[in-house]
Amino acid sequence: MGNSVLVFVSHSSEDKGDYIEPIVQDLEECYINVWFDKRKILPGDNLRKSIFRDGIDKADIALIFFTEQSLQSSWVDSEIKHVLREEKKKGNNFDLNKIISIFDSKETYKEISKRYPELTDDLLHLMPKKYSRKDLGQLISAIWSKHLDLQGGDVETQRQLLAKEKEIFQKEKDIQDLKIKLQDAKSKNSKSTLESEFQGFLDSGKVNEFISQRDHLLTEFAIKTRDVLNASEAMAFGLLEYHNSQLVKLSNKGKDFLKWYMLREN
Repeated sequence: MGNSVLVFVSHSSEDKGDYIEPIVQDLEECYINVWFDKRKILPGDNLRKSIFRDGIDKADIALIFFTEQSLQSSWVDSEIKHVLREEKKKGNNFDLNKIISIFDSKETYKEISKRYPELTDDLLHLMPKKYSRKDLGQLISAIWSKHLDLQGGDVETQRQLLAKEKEIFQKEKDIQDLKIKLQDAKSKNSKSTLESEFQGFLDSGKVNEFISQRDHLLTEFAIKTRDVLNASEAMAFGLLEYHNSQLVKLSNKGKDFLKWYMLREN
């Protein structure tokens, strides 16, 4: 990730759409590189490895968003404990350089001060859901202040660092956007290929009677082979599979085919 500041965002998934995503977008527009699970974790990735090793451990700063929802989140709790453990290993028992705690209200702050007193020593960063540009500016200032403190150096060095980080961040953002586009393209291509295959089954006319039994097939776990119409054709197309020597059941492909057919009907 070069020298660009990387910020991990710890939050409740229930806050993602109406609270966290707008903040992430605003931070990125201000050239802050955000590790955001929705974009960084791709299908097939190991969730815990991605969050803890690739996200939190590699981040320069962890933003912990405390809200009514995150107070109930076991994931947020695990992320907090992980950061605190790693900071204490470095001897940062009091000066938690990596953490900025953010609260949606003073009530949430009071609750957290009881549960995690070590996270409320810092300045009170309030970011209500209807946050202002001033609130955002204060958060951005806090992020850069912490980051530059960790980097050290005089004012001119810091200015050069900021300029270089802006360039690095833009390149990284372009690469990440390209990865997401490639993933989307693969997904769309796979879906398109499957739909073409399903259309071919339908056009063949060889599974029409099989389709007519769709309600029964989708509700029964296993059925006698002789009771399934077009059973041999459905087996050949991979829509049915053997449960035992006398019974067959829908394959995952068969379930997807019948659901596709019913959506197509509507």
